[in-house]
Amino acid sequence: MRSIRNRLLLALIVLVAIVSVLTATITYRRVLNETSTLFDYQLRQMALSLRGQITLAPRIEIPPDQGDVDFVIQIWDLFGSRMYLSRPGLPMINRTVLGYADLSLQGQAWRAYGLQTGDGVIQIAQPVRVRERLARAAALRIVIPLILLLPVMIVFVAWTVGRGLLPLRRLTADIQRRDARSLTPLATDNLPREIDPLVAELNRLLARLREAFAVQRNFIADAAHELRSPLTALRLQLQLLDRAPDLDAWVDARARLGDAIERAIHLAEQLLALARSDPQQGAVELELLDLASVAAEGIKDTHVLAAARDIDLGLQAQPGALVRADRESLRILVRNLLDNAVRYTPIGGAVDVRCRPTAGGALLEVVDDGPGIAAADRERVFDRFYRRAARQESGTGLGLAIVKAIAERHGALVTLDDADDAARGSPQDGARRAVLRGGQPPGPGLRVAVRFPAAS
Repeated sequence: MRSIRNRLLLALIVLVAIVSVLTATITYRRVLNETSTLFDYQLRQMALSLRGQITLAPRIEIPPDQGDVDFVIQIWDLFGSRMYLSRPGLPMINRTVLGYADLSLQGQAWRAYGLQTGDGVIQIAQPVRVRERLARAAALRIVIPLILLLPVMIVFVAWTVGRGLLPLRRLTADIQRRDARSLTPLATDNLPREIDPLVAELNRLLARLREAFAVQRNFIADAAHELRSPLTALRLQLQLLDRAPDLDAWVDARARLGDAIERAIHLAEQLLALARSDPQQGAVELELLDLASVAAEGIKDTHVLAAARDIDLGLQAQPGALVRADRESLRILVRNLLDNAVRYTPIGGAVDVRCRPTAGGALLEVVDDGPGIAAADRERVFDRFYRRAARQESGTGLGLAIVKAIAERHGALVTLDDADDAARGSPQDGARRAVLRGGQPPGPGLRVAVRFPAAS
């Protein structure tokens, strides 16, 4: 795994080294050039300072050189005779030059300057090797401190990078110290601007995890509580089966045991369906579906229960009711709505399923002519394991909770209202249902509407 710190250090150290070397090289060359110009200026100034001393040439005293020859002075009169030579024994320049000139004497390069005056010519020469030695010494005196500063700059760069990454290391240490159950938000005080979005997203993730874990804990607690009753009933029915005194009692106990097993199976299926449909489980694979075809599948799933209770199941579908949904989840939604409607509608009643397109999407309605749900209970029936008091049907209390979870996952809205008159059917249907109910009139009924967004 690559280290951001090492990459930054390498890049910055290479950059500092390249910049330092380039700066030293450019400075060295500029100092050499400027020093050469300065030496030329020095030659000219020396010549100018000797203008009024040509007549005193034999008595001019030049301080002795230290080591290599620094410069040589020659003075010529107007007739071309050499009047003065500052360094006897050295190679002499036997020709007069005016201005600056590069000369070669006995294989050695010299730099000379000649000045014409009213009394003669003053000529000052200097060995190029001396000029170069002095120029290099002057350049090195400037470049060496720059080179010596390179390690200091590298250390400072390393310290700066480490200091800059310190908040990230503190954040890493804070996360490493946590255990799996610690979901408290990370500290956001004095964070650099570059790390603040990362910490904000981590805190949002932790908040979602806290919510998901809370939902999971509540679900497990509720499920454990709800499973206790059917499992206890199974054990009691099994004991009654073992203690049956005769065949009739055994057959009755066997039937009760079968009913208890069916209720336990139904509860387990509902729990699994609720766990799969929980909005916290993440996104689902959506496809373009015809709402009427899925509603027909839901009717097929509950046909046996409806036939056993002599419930009239009907489907009213208009073309163009398209939704983007997960087919299996939508089938569970329709099946749970129909299962609730069939179970709570009296024998001989009717349950209608309606599908139609709307301006903002599609609408699914399940309408029955049963006792309905009081307005005070319509919000609470979506809670898990909530059962209304004084109801004869034994349910799990999860049907509408599953419907709400699936709807939220698909961005749909579920509402409960009283059934309209269309659910009651024709007078002949009402008379037939009244006979099946023992002369009792139909109830206020219930209309469950699921409004899906546009299938874009």
